[in-house]
Amino acid sequence: MKFRRVIPFIVVVTAHVSASSSSSGSSSSIGLNGWYPCSESTFSDEGGSANQDAECAVYTAPLCYPGICENPAFVTTTTVDIFVKRIAALNDSKTATNVWIMQGGPGASSTAMESTMVELHARLDGTVNVYTMDHRGTGRSTLLDCVAAQSTTTGSPWGSGIDTAE
Repeated sequence: MKFRRVIPFIVVVTAHVSASSSSSGSSSSIGLNGWYPCSESTFSDEGGSANQDAECAVYTAPLCYPGICENPAFVTTTTVDIFVKRIAALNDSKTATNVWIMQGGPGASSTAMESTMVELHARLDGTVNVYTMDHRGTGRSTLLDCVAAQSTTTGSPWGSGIDTAE
């Protein structure tokens, strides 16, 4: 397969999950701090706080899930914060289908997905909840850092570029 243009890899996952699509600002046992109004566009030329048509939240997740991995003894924080943004369905967001749009990276935050979120929400006539998140220590989520790896490597020979050999 030949591509004429290289674009960021977008993963779209659709699911019916009523618990996570509630518009209420209340916390639940899943670690969500509550939804608050935010702009569809993180970086806008317009400025100001008008047009806050999206909602944002921070989900606190375990660093290691039981049975999957164990936190190293030197780790003092056993959770990571994950920034999540959504544009809720116009009617019943509790029962609407959830669509996740993920930045494919590497190392990029969800801000590049915001225009895609807005466009998808509009094309589907506002019938779905559209979500994105800052994953893998990107953007507004907890930074993932490995000091031990930094002390044993000079970094990529290609600098910030990515080579297929990496």
